[in-house]
Amino acid sequence: MNWPNSVRERLRRAEDLLAAAEAALMTALLAVMICLAFGQVVLRHFGSGLLWAETVLKHSVLWTGFLGAALAARAEKHFAWEAAHLGASERLKPWLRLASSTAAAGVTAFLFKASWVYCADERASGAALLTLGALTVPAWIASAGIPAGFALMLIHFLFRTADAAAEAARK
Repeated sequence: MNWPNSVRERLRRAEDLLAAAEAALMTALLAVMICLAFGQVVLRHFGSGLLWAETVLKHSVLWTGFLGAALAARAEKHFAWEAAHLGASERLKPWLRLASSTAAAGVTAFLFKASWVYCADERASGAALLTLGALTVPAWIASAGIPAGFALMLIHFLFRTADAAAEAARK
């Protein structure tokens, strides 16, 4: 597969845009979490806090973790076969990178599918995450962060796989 550099550059720009959006979302989510946690401390000092804040914070940590994992996948700082790269010849390294990216994409695709089924089951159960007056937040909305996180990771692994394939084809 001999991809023109323009295709590789377009893929890289698309991934850069995705990573920028993920970083912005993660920053906003962290800001909300900090404000909410601080507000809880202050409100508890004067009486009782917000009943729903702990639940929202717990799920926000999960979503933040998945955003961080997606950004780590983009930077190839995930659980890769680093040992395979050490001591390998320069000719072999692109092929090892391709193998590790492909394996990571395969495992993540499996985890995405499993998390999708879990979220669908959660939605079918009709369970409520929390209730705020007349507003009931379904539990599946919080669970949706799991397949969304695996989907983002999978996209990055596919970008990495395509880039590694183009690099390996040149060697």
